[in-house]
Amino acid sequence: MKRQCILFFALIMCSLIWAQKVFTVVYATSDDNFVNVREQPSPNARVLDKLWMQFHGLGGGILLEQKGKWTKVCLRGKVTGWCYSKYVGTQTWYTGNGDSILVAAKPVTNLYTDNYADEGPLPLFGTVEKGTILGDEFFDHNGYYELRTGHDYVIIRKEDAEVRRK
Repeated sequence: MKRQCILFFALIMCSLIWAQKVFTVVYATSDDNFVNVREQPSPNARVLDKLWMQFHGLGGGILLEQKGKWTKVCLRGKVTGWCYSKYVGTQTWYTGNGDSILVAAKPVTNLYTDNYADEGPLPLFGTVEKGTILGDEFFDHNGYYELRTGHDYVIIRKEDAEVRRK
């Protein structure tokens, strides 16, 4: 009976984690280095934009949903559409192995990228909703948390995120 109770609680905890949305970046994996972002999940739908390959190890959009052979993405917090999943790669900073997790704390949490000119505001990468797990591999840096890849970053203001210990 004790073993069954432990297993039951472990399953509940796992289902709570799985039910939470995990921040996932998307990028093109096609031979021509981009995949079309379409208005609907159909090869005949109007093309809205392009999802490009990784740049310095960072993808170009945020995964919103997967439906059959199609992936719904958001680019730069502005364009939302569908890409054929065969040509879409993903990356996350949540492994499940960290001692703590970084979670979006505002109803609409802004995520930023590097500003190479070092002048003006950080460019918006996209947004995620409150409660989204951003990662368990992150770095504390001057008022921000960073999700690092290659030599680029996804940056979250500290006041926009919460660190939860496991």
